[in-house]
Amino acid sequence: MNNNTPLKRLEIWLAEEKLSGAPNPCQAVLATATTEAIPHARVVAIREFSPQGLIFFTQKGTRKVEEIIKNPQGVITFWLELKQRQIVIEGKIEALTLAENDNYWRAYPKEAQIRFTAYAPTSGQPIPSKQFLENKRNDIASAYTDKELSMSPYYCGFRLIPHRFVFYAYCSPELSDVWEYQYQANEWLEKTLSP
Repeated sequence: MNNNTPLKRLEIWLAEEKLSGAPNPCQAVLATATTEAIPHARVVAIREFSPQGLIFFTQKGTRKVEEIIKNPQGVITFWLELKQRQIVIEGKIEALTLAENDNYWRAYPKEAQIRFTAYAPTSGQPIPSKQFLENKRNDIASAYTDKELSMSPYYCGFRLIPHRFVFYAYCSPELSDVWEYQYQANEWLEKTLSP
């Protein structure tokens, strides 16, 4: 990876946050919007980032997925509290292929597969109680003790393909540092911005 790219800076900043003691700096806020521009944000786990984009997973039928299907633009924001840094990444969102989803599913620990299979069909919907999901999880775990659990039909991944990064390094009481990268004409252009 080229050292002058925003992905390299992202990689370095996340690694530095982890070294500072953050248990999981790859949790980020994903913001999407309806076609009427009504925003919606929630925390997601960024599973991978590469020159192709940032990958996260969710379940079909949720508000988040419906918004992405109808308006495939989003913003991912990392808040790195220990280092007092923020990274904002804007881009287009595309669905992963069935093969990509299946590869990630197979890499999941079985316990995570069971948990996902238990809650995904009812995600965001009213349920009688948490015990309802616990019972489903226990039933699935019993049924698949010695068997492979196929990918849930609700499991789906997406890739945010960045076109803009903004890195903020807060320096109180000094002036903060801000760098912007925009993807234009097949290259990343870097600018220093006023905070």
